Parts: sequence; structure tokens; C-alpha cells
Amino acid sequence: MAMRQQAANDNIQFRVTKSCSSCRCRSAFWPVFVGFFASSIAGCGAKVLVPNEADALREELATRTSERNAARARVAELETEVASLLPKTPQFVNPEAAAATPMVASVAISSLSTARMTGDSTATLAVVMVPSDGLGRFLQITGTLEISGAVLIPGAEPQLLAPRTVGPKELRESYRSGFLGTHYTIELPCEWTRRGVAPATGVAVSTLFTDAWTGKGFASTATVPILPNTLQSPTSASAAARLPTR
Repeated sequence: MAMRQQAANDNIQFRVTKSCSSCRCRSAFWPVFVGFFASSIAGCGAKVLVPNEADALREELATRTSERNAARARVAELETEVASLLPKTPQFVNPEAAAATPMVASVAISSLSTARMTGDSTATLAVVMVPSDGLGRFLQITGTLEISGAVLIPGAEPQLLAPRTVGPKELRESYRSGFLGTHYTIELPCEWTRRGVAPATGVAVSTLFTDAWTGKGFASTATVPILPNTLQSPTSASAAARLPTR
């Protein structure tokens, strides 16, 4: 009986010792497994990405693009809102102020207009336009000016020139003011076919100004004389002075 009890105790002690040994083996194996797994991952080419300057620039570009698109959308929204509010805004105008507001009454071709010869059958036409209000005073205008003309040659049919249309922006840039007064000057080339010995004497000019605000048209006609080109360079003038006389 005592021998059986001793054998049972020895068996229990062996199992405990074996279990502890197994635990120690697993504890010793775990760090080795972790190290092997980490080295395997490193061997697969895994890299840690570090932000650089290019990443910051791309992020800033994306932010600026988003802000620009938002600003454009806001501007379009405001324009639509303003357009919807304008027709609803009541217009209260003082009658006296309305009567005193200058309005275009005429847009006439000035006598200062000239066509100066630049060759045997070419010239530069300078059309001088003077707009005025109901009191005959100069008035700045906004709109479109259409110019047409024909070269006049004695004994021959008038030769039509290419028509010219001057838009609002170009017309504004044609504004002039000086000792000859305030006006708009538009220059255009003239070219014709010379027939016979008679020279061209003038250009028949017709203009039509269309007001941009009222849509009203103002027509004018005039005959502009063709003048010889009397401008000479100092070199040409001195050379002509040295020519012998007969």
C-alpha cells in the first residue's frame, strides 16, 4: 500500500515538472518567434514614409484650388442675386434732376475732319466727331460708331471705301481734348483707283452712332477735303533748298 502511494506521488511530481518545463520552453520560444516575424516583415520591403517638402506643396495646392473654386462659386451666386434684385428695386428720380441730366442730342462730324494724302492714290482719313447735348455742349458718349465713305474724283463715279465699325472701348480711347477743343478722332486708311489725270478732291463720309444706353441712333454726313501731304522731314527740306534753280 505504501508503495502504491509513493508511486502515485512520483507520477504527480513528474507531470508538474514536465508542465513547468513545457512552459519554460514556450516562454523561451516566444521572443525568437517575434524577432523572426519582424525580420520577415522587414525583408518584404515595408518602408516608413516620412513627409517631405513635396507633400506640403501638394497639400497647399489642393487647399488653394479648393478656396479658388469656392470663391468662384460665391461670385457667381452673388451675381445671380444682384441680377434678381435689380428689377425689383424701385426707381425714385427727382424730376428736376432728371430734367437737368444731360442727354445726347446729336453726334456730328466736325469741320476739323481731314483726309491727308500719303501717296498718289492713298490718304489717311481723320474723322472728328463732336457729340453734344440739348444745350449744344460737349458730352461724352458710350456706344458704337459706324463709318462709311466714298472717294470723290471729278468726272468719275465715287469709289466706296471699306466700312468701319468702332466699338465702345475703341471709341472711348479715341477721346481727345486740346486747343482744338474736345472731340473723338477716328483714323482710317483710304485707297482708290486713279482714273485719268484728275486727282481726288474729297471723301464723302457718313456716320451712325448708336447709344449704348438708349439704343437711339444719331446720323451725320459731311464731305471731308483731301489735302496734300505738306509734312517734310528736315533732311528732305534742306536737300530741296540746295537744288539749283533755272
